[in-house]
Amino acid sequence: MNFERTSLPTQAARMASLDLARGLAVLFMILIHVLDFYGRPEVRDTPLGRVVQFLGSPPAAPIFVFIMGIFIVWSGRQSLASGLARAAWLFALGYLLNLARGALPMWLSLQMGLVTDEQLGGYTPLSELLIVDILQFAGLALAICVVLKHYLADPRCWMAAGVLVICASPALWDISSDWPVLNEGLQLLWGNKEQGAMFPLFPWLAFPLFGMAFGHWLRQSDNHHRFFRRTLWAGLLCMAAGTALLLVDRDLHYGYYLRSGPGGMLWLTGFVMAWLWLCHWLAEKVGSRPGLGLLLFWSRNVTSIYVLQWLVIGWGLMLVGSRQLDFTDTLVAMVVVLLLSDSATRAWLRLRRRPRHARVMKPAADASAEQN
Repeated sequence: MNFERTSLPTQAARMASLDLARGLAVLFMILIHVLDFYGRPEVRDTPLGRVVQFLGSPPAAPIFVFIMGIFIVWSGRQSLASGLARAAWLFALGYLLNLARGALPMWLSLQMGLVTDEQLGGYTPLSELLIVDILQFAGLALAICVVLKHYLADPRCWMAAGVLVICASPALWDISSDWPVLNEGLQLLWGNKEQGAMFPLFPWLAFPLFGMAFGHWLRQSDNHHRFFRRTLWAGLLCMAAGTALLLVDRDLHYGYYLRSGPGGMLWLTGFVMAWLWLCHWLAEKVGSRPGLGLLLFWSRNVTSIYVLQWLVIGWGLMLVGSRQLDFTDTLVAMVVVLLLSDSATRAWLRLRRRPRHARVMKPAADASAEQN
């Protein structure tokens, strides 16, 4: 996509801002995953480690799912059935990824004697399979959002639903039953990280709901520069209000990043809006630069690169071990995983497109043969 300020139509300029934000989120996501799984604990406590931890938090997953909400609204007249089918695919893909990146490598490592049960600290191939990660969340959230878009097409209702999710979440957290199978389902809704729920629906559903409202109003705006300026001020206001709530009761309003309370969610939502303004400003000021093309490529193939970077990291654990790398080796691993993930994504896209090209070429070849 061209970033020229003088020639970009409004829709393209909006897309440039969102693509830049999502491309940066991909970069930060890979860096934090490498740090978490390969770096020694002391690497996290270095200045660079702390920067990566921050970049891998507010500007990463919240941006992904907020922008997902925007594109749900921008998807035009997509049928409810196709939206639900996409949601089911994302949900199933989450568990397929759990199997391929975690359960299978862990099982092989145990069988080959590379690790012991004691070294795994209670984690098992089954627990790896049942982790609730962002793809499972995205599938559930997409299903809910497309239903709301279809039956309740009012951005004010989406905003109200997001606020309700935020406020109700603390009361729902950790509700469980005496049935283990039912508890596996409940952790999708409001589980915690000890149960393997990285992205429970409550409170994360608020981000795509707010994103839907944001996308609706952005699409209606005839001046996207003014819209993003207002977004910045609204974001700063939310961050200030969230900070005030955190100062009042940190335990209630923060909890921890993956399951924040109302104040924390308000702060994160404000950060997302301010970050989108910054990405809009950068897209306008920087113009067309080679490095931006890479970020746009990652943004437009976000599902593929997300899956493939996890496969690289998951299977790489069999080679380097869990949290065994020092500072320098962790930096090298970040570069290597980025390069491998990008290369694997490009190879996958070429492989996926090849049959389609073959089908296009075959009729042309047949027609040429008939003429001869």
